[in-house]
Amino acid sequence: MVDKTQHDEPKDWKKETAKYTLGGAGLGLFVSAFQTAYSPAKGGSALDVFTKHGGTIGFMAAMGGVFAGVDAATAQIRGKDDYVNSAVAGCAAGLIAGVRKRSIPAALGGCAFFATAMGTYDYSGGFEGKMHGMTRTQRDEYRAGLFASAEDLKKH
Repeated sequence: MVDKTQHDEPKDWKKETAKYTLGGAGLGLFVSAFQTAYSPAKGGSALDVFTKHGGTIGFMAAMGGVFAGVDAATAQIRGKDDYVNSAVAGCAAGLIAGVRKRSIPAALGGCAFFATAMGTYDYSGGFEGKMHGMTRTQRDEYRAGLFASAEDLKKH
């Protein structure tokens, strides 16, 4: 199995934060444009994207930046790049949602939701999957290890 837990070169948390903050701001701008286009008040200016729904841009930029920064910083501190970093970063990003709502229950719920979602996503291998890079034999051995055999069931 491919082991991706050790860093050859640690992530720079400042670069990761800046990169994902800008990406989050871009996504926020896109969402803000849709919110403005489909809002009931028609006939505004193009600047309504920033004036009416500009908070969405800042919110998504903050969530992206916090997630990436905490993920990279946690990886540097722990010396591993695994699903735990994503879960911690997901919790930190989820807290941002609660801060926006000014609600402690929403912050804790966002923390639990995003930590679970991002930790599970990273644990399962992300877009590539856990078996990416394995040979056919390695994949078969991995699959066989997931389930109990008939002999194991007879022992109990």
